Amino acid sequence: MDAHGPWAPLSVAEMQAAMADFPRPWWIAGGWAVDLALGRQTRVHGDTDIAVLRRDQPALFEHLRGWDVQIAANGTFTPWREGDWLEGGARFQFWVRRETASPWAFEILLEETEGDDWLYRRKPGVRLPLARFGAVDVAGAPHVSLPVALLYKSKGHDTPRNAADFASAKAALDAPSRVWLTSALKAIEPDHPWIASLAEDR
Repeated sequence: MDAHGPWAPLSVAEMQAAMADFPRPWWIAGGWAVDLALGRQTRVHGDTDIAVLRRDQPALFEHLRGWDVQIAANGTFTPWREGDWLEGGARFQFWVRRETASPWAFEILLEETEGDDWLYRRKPGVRLPLARFGAVDVAGAPHVSLPVALLYKSKGHDTPRNAADFASAKAALDAPSRVWLTSALKAIEPDHPWIASLAEDR
């Protein structure tokens, strides 16, 4: 059990149902994004994350009326109140559950944009056209694209689940995705071990 309470994460299908009427873009993120991109489940997932653009917070708040939505930042939780606007920095994450007595259902990560580009939260100089940030699987589930999902996982590359996701996914990267991910990793951490691994698999 998490220190903040138990989890009963929504399945991919349940997540799609929960977000079905949301009028702005959204994508399944994290390990599930990797599996959706690969077309198969490669491991057990302890939570469900989705990505939403930071600029779409008003629509998100309206969509989640009736849920218990908590701003998660620096190890503390604060209820998300109407009119609250999360700026950048450490405030980019929500935990969501049906009500205060319920287990956590999913997590929301706010994504940065500039015009028609997506910006990597940890290093805004790393960017990608927003049209390439996400994809849709054969069942219609929107998900973060494979290279972006792996970029987020690269910070904790020695964590077993992130290492497993990279091992499962690297061979599935097409040439443009491999080039972009390699360039992004070099900009963030020039000695990152995944850089050599990506070069070996060409």
